[in-house]
Amino acid sequence: MGLISFGKISKVHGLSGEVRFIPFSRQLDNISILKRIFLIKTPNNPPIELIISKSRIQKNAAVLKIKGIDSIDQAQQLVGSIVHVEVSDLNNLDDDEYYWFDLIGLKVYTDSQEYVGIVDSLIDRSLQSLLVVKNEDKEHLIPLTEPIVQKVDLDRSRIIIKPIEGLIE
Repeated sequence: MGLISFGKISKVHGLSGEVRFIPFSRQLDNISILKRIFLIKTPNNPPIELIISKSRIQKNAAVLKIKGIDSIDQAQQLVGSIVHVEVSDLNNLDDDEYYWFDLIGLKVYTDSQEYVGIVDSLIDRSLQSLLVVKNEDKEHLIPLTEPIVQKVDLDRSRIIIKPIEGLIE
């Protein structure tokens, strides 16, 4: 099982047990194809599989109806939960597209082979996403955009950037 963190249940929606789901990416079309999600309540216990009976996109989020969750009280118990999905349940991406989980942990180098750090996380902004790159003593916010990001090489676990002046100083 290849589970990845995919989003968070933010609040109850309506009176019939629906929940509002905020994805960790802008790739909202994946939500409509999902038939199941997983919640991990405690690290030592197996994931809990929940079946999605209905979903709809609403702004930058989704409203999910989960089988067996039929009241506000039941839905409230899910609020704040991190939602995981099976990697194989997601859409395939184009060659120049990546899921966040693909990028986290990659080493970042400049185009002159200077080590910058490791991608720790991403910040999603309305106009562009930022790579949060950390090394021992610094944190850098690198725009995830061309021409700054020159190459993402998943096979070699690295990202090559062409930093503009002041970006990594």
